[in-house]
Amino acid sequence: MSKAWKGILKEDSQRNQFSGLQNGSTLMLMGSAEVVTKPKEETIFLEDLTSKNIAELGVVYPAGLKNLGNTCFMNATMQCLRPVKEFREALEQHSSSMSQDLEQNVTIATQRLYKELESSLESLTPSIFVSVLRQAYPQFAQQMPRGQGYMQQDSEEFLSTLLSTLSRTLVRPVGLSSIAPAKNVIQALFGLELNETLTCLESDMEPKIEKKEDALKLVCNITIKTNLVAEGIRIGLAGVIEKHSDVLGRNAQWKKEIRVNRLPKYLCVQFMRFFWKLTPDSQDHTGVKCKMLRPITFPQVLDAYEFCSDELQATLRVAREKNAEKILNEFRESDEKGAEEEKNAVEDMDMEDVAALEAAKSMSLGLKPSGIGLPVDFQGNYELFAILTHKGRSADSGHYMAWVHHKGGELRLCSSHVKCLRDELCR
Repeated sequence: MSKAWKGILKEDSQRNQFSGLQNGSTLMLMGSAEVVTKPKEETIFLEDLTSKNIAELGVVYPAGLKNLGNTCFMNATMQCLRPVKEFREALEQHSSSMSQDLEQNVTIATQRLYKELESSLESLTPSIFVSVLRQAYPQFAQQMPRGQGYMQQDSEEFLSTLLSTLSRTLVRPVGLSSIAPAKNVIQALFGLELNETLTCLESDMEPKIEKKEDALKLVCNITIKTNLVAEGIRIGLAGVIEKHSDVLGRNAQWKKEIRVNRLPKYLCVQFMRFFWKLTPDSQDHTGVKCKMLRPITFPQVLDAYEFCSDELQATLRVAREKNAEKILNEFRESDEKGAEEEKNAVEDMDMEDVAALEAAKSMSLGLKPSGIGLPVDFQGNYELFAILTHKGRSADSGHYMAWVHHKGGELRLCSSHVKCLRDELCR
């Protein structure tokens, strides 16, 4: 066997270059038998097309919003609110003009921005909206040291500020037969009524304290043991606090319980990822913003039943039982054996359970509706349609992105350019 030779064989190569090559040796040539020709039509990938080019192919994506330098917190929030039909209708029917009223100016700028998004295929530059927002709320105009541009802002703070502003300007019941008992469209669409109960743990003589308050979101608190979004919500709805006791004449431990009295048509859940960490060893002794990086799993459908008050649960239970009964009837029709087992299971139910079920059904006729604009058969289930995420380790940096559901089970990544992805995002 001759010694192997490796190299590139060229047209002008000389035989004496191949040391160890003898007559009768077997050669293996690797390469193309002929010159590869350039394709007649250049391959173009979907990711490389502009929104206009994609629209020409019959696929229409919503327009994106260009980043004007750390304005992704605003862009992502506006894209997440965009699918809410009643929200857009309320803005469309709002009649006013730019004036000295800064809140009205923010409302008009929001109205015009969505109108431009609906009529455009190319990415928009939201310069007017950003300018009006920073004029009304200077905290969103903070700049980095040494003239490095505008600072990154918290998307939750922006959402709260925007909804608070619109709650004072959008007061007509657009898209809803009535917004009562809410006082504005924002409260009607996103508002929850919460009931908080405080019970003193150190004295039975201390009366319970109950109060009702309105909110626009539920909070998912994140600890080192939190894995599911429902677990994080439970943490925020219950706990122990320190409060003054009139009976004991000192501070005491109180048990706090919060339950939902009224559900919204659109439920917002905030993941509490950013927190303030004290830094006593630093020079300024103030602290630093930190981010909880623990992954939290959330479902495609969130069941809010367990977070509701007893009265609201009784209302929801009727629709839930009817739905369960419908499923059981379908099962009985398709499987005689399954029907027989279900019949035996019903017969084995405790009389107490049967009585509770019948009581809930009979009481439902006189109960309040689950929430404004919700269907009669609402069961407390919310289908996921938008996610706002933050990429990065710091609250003062990183990048915000919006993921909005589209028909066909797709998620649209809304940034400067909108892209379609499958719903594989689960954290």
